Amino acid sequence: MDSPIAPQVDQTFADHVAQRRPMPFSHGLAEHPLMAVDALAGLAGRLGADSVSVETGSKPVLTSAPAFMTLDAQAIADQLRTLTTNDAWFTLLNVEQDPAYGLLVEQILDGIADRAALPRTVLRRRMGFVFASSPGSVTPAHFDIEHSLLLQVRGRRTLSFGRFRSDEDREREIGRYWNGGTFGRLETMPEPVDEIRLEPGVGAYIPPYTPHWLSNGDEASTSLTVTFFERSNEDESRVQVLNERLRRLGIEPTPYGRRPGRDRAKARVMGWYAGLQRRDSAPVRR
Repeated sequence: MDSPIAPQVDQTFADHVAQRRPMPFSHGLAEHPLMAVDALAGLAGRLGADSVSVETGSKPVLTSAPAFMTLDAQAIADQLRTLTTNDAWFTLLNVEQDPAYGLLVEQILDGIADRAALPRTVLRRRMGFVFASSPGSVTPAHFDIEHSLLLQVRGRRTLSFGRFRSDEDREREIGRYWNGGTFGRLETMPEPVDEIRLEPGVGAYIPPYTPHWLSNGDEASTSLTVTFFERSNEDESRVQVLNERLRRLGIEPTPYGRRPGRDRAKARVMGWYAGLQRRDSAPVRR
């Protein structure tokens, strides 16, 4: 059944995914009880420290090395409830681990698949992330390897998009990502190309490997980002991983996108290799 909280899109959404073009949308998540501050404070406590990332909110747009803060569960809950008066930037990682939020992620992605006339199975490896930050906070310039749907719930922000200034910059930044770069954060500022104004009930589709950054207004901000993979970015990520392994061996591979036939072969090899790893790591049943 079509979900009333899902992004309000039509079949053109599939074109944006295929062409990797950002787009704004409206959604019905802003008043959902699971996105209330007290509910998120409780979620943070259930997820535990390994799934909560905390850093200062006010920072430059170009910040490749974040200054993380260490807080106990009670301090995290307290700061989430008082975001308007502190300087903090929270990420609750993989909220789909929690049954209630896992169902919410499924409802959103099933809803958008139905509205875009896409098979639900196309949107796979589904994850969810809650971002909560103080007034004036900045989300540094970065890219993600997943397709992302950002749903703004509280506060107003500006989402800015950029493009890599050269193919060499793109390959270098992607190489940093697969070699331990922090959350895809960029060392070189991309060229700004567009922006979307976010407010409660407004969101945006962010394509994979697309540089972007966000700045809060004078209010605290809360948003939910749900992510997914489909065939093209799954294959691209596999090729990028293989390319980085080849570079470590002193081999300079052809960058992704220049030789589609070779890319498909590389993706198949990595898919086969990943399958072997899953098989070998599977528990033995007796």
